[in-house]
Amino acid sequence: MWRPLCHIQFWIMLAIYTVLGLSSNPGSMVPVFNDLLMHFCGYLVAGVSISFAWPTTPYWKRAVFLLGYSIAIEIGQHFLPPRTFSVLDILANFSGIVAGLVLFMLLKRIAPVWAKPFVR
Repeated sequence: MWRPLCHIQFWIMLAIYTVLGLSSNPGSMVPVFNDLLMHFCGYLVAGVSISFAWPTTPYWKRAVFLLGYSIAIEIGQHFLPPRTFSVLDILANFSGIVAGLVLFMLLKRIAPVWAKPFVR
């Protein structure tokens, strides 16, 4: 029962990221703090989330999927004024993805015996 819930959570998270990423004024839904920090933190969460949902998928495939999604959102923003395509956003996203995957790797190493089924 645990894994399907992780899948559902991941797809809901992506749907929320898509709405926020492609809305013309995301500041009306979420207060803007530091754009690059928000990108980093959002994709750190995505890296951990995809790892709980598909823990046996190779890390590089998880990273490529999330990076491709990130680039697709940025391309979509190019066509939605006043939003713009930003390479810095993609770099912040990629940094967050890597940090999320590394965090999951660390969680796997330090997880107590009872938690192993959740991170393998």
